[in-house]
Formats: sequence, structure tokens, C-alpha cells
Amino acid sequence: MKRLNDLLLGEQFTTFLVLTKKERRAKKNGEPYLALELSDVTNHMSGVMWDNLETVTAEAGQIVKVAGTVEEYQSQKQIRVDRMRAARDDDDVDLMQLVPSTPEDREQLWQRFQKMIESVAQPSLLALLRRMFAEESFVKDFCAVPAGKKWHHGYLGGLLEHTLNIAAICDRLAKIYPQVDRDLLVTAALLHDIGKVDSYTQGPMFEYTDAGRLLGHIVIGAQMVANKIAQFPEFPHELATKLQHLILSHQGALEQASPVVPMIPEGFLLYYADEIDSKMNAIERIYKKERAAGSRWSEYVNLLNRYLYIGEAKTGKD
Repeated sequence: MKRLNDLLLGEQFTTFLVLTKKERRAKKNGEPYLALELSDVTNHMSGVMWDNLETVTAEAGQIVKVAGTVEEYQSQKQIRVDRMRAARDDDDVDLMQLVPSTPEDREQLWQRFQKMIESVAQPSLLALLRRMFAEESFVKDFCAVPAGKKWHHGYLGGLLEHTLNIAAICDRLAKIYPQVDRDLLVTAALLHDIGKVDSYTQGPMFEYTDAGRLLGHIVIGAQMVANKIAQFPEFPHELATKLQHLILSHQGALEQASPVVPMIPEGFLLYYADEIDSKMNAIERIYKKERAAGSRWSEYVNLLNRYLYIGEAKTGKD
């Protein structure tokens, strides 16, 4: 598959891309055309289609097979699309070339995740975790969905990577602060974002599901955990209440969509662990982008309310 970053001006090509935007517009003379945006794992590029518009049935969010030519428009590369159709089931499409994915080996991440589950000694919590992740189809989805759309871990396997990082941070924090319930904290870490399995699509574009928009991943996750706990009649009531509180409060503040704020020590640790991993992942993404552009400072980061200092470009001579 030809990748966007490899395309040269004037080059004619045929490849598979993700159609991220499709708008029908009109030229000054009234003739219609399509304004497009196309992407793969390396880049995104605008496109325009002047002719054969009636042949295009693909919609934004689909993988498409594109035949076209790379042109220049306003000093930027642009694709003049000659033909475009939705990808078919029998097409040889490599999703990993089109959709960002965790750099980690997902199978190894899942093995580490299972070990973290088995490190929980409290019988009720261990049984709950085992049952939560017992279904193969659910595990497959959990290992595939992103942890966010754009801000942090917005790629295939992002939820698995992020969740495991949070659990590892919480495990270490419990050693520093032995007064907290380590098993409760780690269990909450493993389950805190589980609602995202039903909140995001798995690509080729990461979008909210209807439930994700209407309910939010925190409420969905709390409901999922409550439903599983109901299958254990002997599950300690206070333990169940604390676990659900941790899930509901893990974003730390009402204005951050948490229905309640942390009110037990484990809640504060879970919130800060989540903050550490989400922000460090987002900052690393920003650094990679700005370094590639040769910038010493980032653009203003609205979600952090600041600029980030990138520093001097590395020369490879250090």
C-alpha cells in the first residue's frame, strides 16, 4: 500500500486510505465537486474530485480505494481524485497502515494485564475481575479500542495500554502508601475506563458510539461493574460501594464529568495516576509532532492552558 508521506508531487497512484471528510460543494459556475480529506497512519491530506461524482457512494468514516494524482494547492499537497470506492471485504487492506496503533505488542500487554489481575489477593475482587474479562469477544474489543479520540492514547490498543499503565502506577503507589487497600485500588485501576469498550468505535475513525455520547464511559463502566457484582450474592456490600465510587470519581471533579469527587484515599491515588498517564501520553504526542516540524515551542495547548518547551533539535552527535 502506498502511504501518504511517500507520495510526490505529480505522482499518480492507487491505494487504500481512510475517508475522513466528504463535502459536496459547487464551483462558481454552479458545477458540483467533492471536497475530501483522506488519511493513513502517516499523515492526512485534502483532496478534490471534479468528475464522476455519481460513482461515489462511500461516506466519511470508511476505508476507500483511491486512484488519483498529487497536486499542489496553496503551497500544500492535495490529491486530485479520479476514482474512489468503498473498500470491499475481499480487498487486501492492512488496517495497521491506515489507523494509528499502540507501539507496544498487544499480546504482551494482555499477558501483563492478566498477571495484574492474578496479583489481586482479595477473593471477591479477584473473582469479579476474572468474570469481567472472561468473554473472548469482550477481551478482543477491550484490547482494540482507543482510550480517547485525540487527547491521549487515541489509537488501537490505547485502552489496554493506558489501563495497564494506571494499574502499574497504582501498584507502586500502594507500596509507598501502605495505609490504602492495594487490591481495591488495583482492581479499580483495571476497571476504571472499562466503559470505553462501549463508548468508542474501533476505527477506521475513532468516534463516539450513541451510548458513549448519551451516557458517557464513566456511567457505562459503573453499570457494567454493578451488573457483574450482582452475579455474586456474597460480594461484600461496602467493598462494592467503594469500588463503584472509585470508578465514578476517577476523573476527579464534577466539571470533568465525574458524577462524584474522590472521597476515599484510593480515589485520590486513582485520579492522580490517571492524570499522570493521560497527560504524559498527550505531551509525548505533542513533542513528537513539534520535533518533526523542527519547533522549539509547541503551539498553545488549550487543555493544559500553556505552551510546552520542546528545546533544541537533536543532532544525533550527542
